[in-house]
Amino acid sequence: MKAIRYLFVSAMAVSSLFADDSAILTLETERASAVVSLAGGRILSFKTSGEEVLWSPKSWNHKGDKWCHGGIPICWPWFGSSGPSTNAHGFAWRSAFEVRSRKSSPTRSELVLGLKPDAATRKEWPHEFDLEYSITLTDTLKLVLKTRNTDSKPFILTAGFHPYFFIGDRDRTVVTGTDGMRYCDARVKREFGGAWKGNMKLNSSFDHVFVEPYPTASHTVVDPLLDRRVTVTSSGAKRLVVWNPGVEEQAWEKPAPGDLAIGDWRHLVCVEPAILWKEAAIDMKPGAVHEMTAEISIKKGTGK
Repeated sequence: MKAIRYLFVSAMAVSSLFADDSAILTLETERASAVVSLAGGRILSFKTSGEEVLWSPKSWNHKGDKWCHGGIPICWPWFGSSGPSTNAHGFAWRSAFEVRSRKSSPTRSELVLGLKPDAATRKEWPHEFDLEYSITLTDTLKLVLKTRNTDSKPFILTAGFHPYFFIGDRDRTVVTGTDGMRYCDARVKREFGGAWKGNMKLNSSFDHVFVEPYPTASHTVVDPLLDRRVTVTSSGAKRLVVWNPGVEEQAWEKPAPGDLAIGDWRHLVCVEPAILWKEAAIDMKPGAVHEMTAEISIKKGTGK
């Protein structure tokens, strides 16, 4: 019952935002819906058959320069603290996107967003670029992040999707597809050692980075309490980050918007297709284009 009650609170947190935010767009098909904010291009909600897939905080603060947990933020043009400024995860998540196109049918809804440099981005990252973000909703949610170097000089790109998935209980949840992948615990040492054995049982806090051995990867969050499998299939990402804050991460009884509340760690896991750290960075020569994709699908039941 706790998980069901939390799901209700999470959904209310998303819906309470709509009346106050004109930069909110909703995509709908016969079986699914998604809510997208032009502030950062963040996906605030993704539902199939009325069931929420994403975790959201008790109240949102997805605008401004303070990192907000929840939904699917974009990490671009750098991931983590690898960029030229003290702001983590780049500036796309705190930038205003424009709508480039939008079309829909009963079975398919598409939204294309765009971001170009301005005085603020050039001050922080002195490069010319075109970032296009395509969001396609069918029974699944497909994301395509296309980076084009429109500058006369090269730049280095790291990036990532940072989805927060809603789960019934962390200690009963498993992430598949990690068997044999080289990994490191980023909280301890950013150096890849041996290979992970088996699937990843989520029985503690973690910030693990895995090396993706293939161009296309697939990982599934197996959630027996909610009786579902959430699969993330990605391409163009050389790494996988799996993160849960645990009790070690700072949390509050009365959190500010976008912050973690006490106990939130039980109901979220981030499974992030990413390009991060120097050895995985993309060297974007003038005119170069890079695409990173992620498709999120859901299947009821926890069997194969």
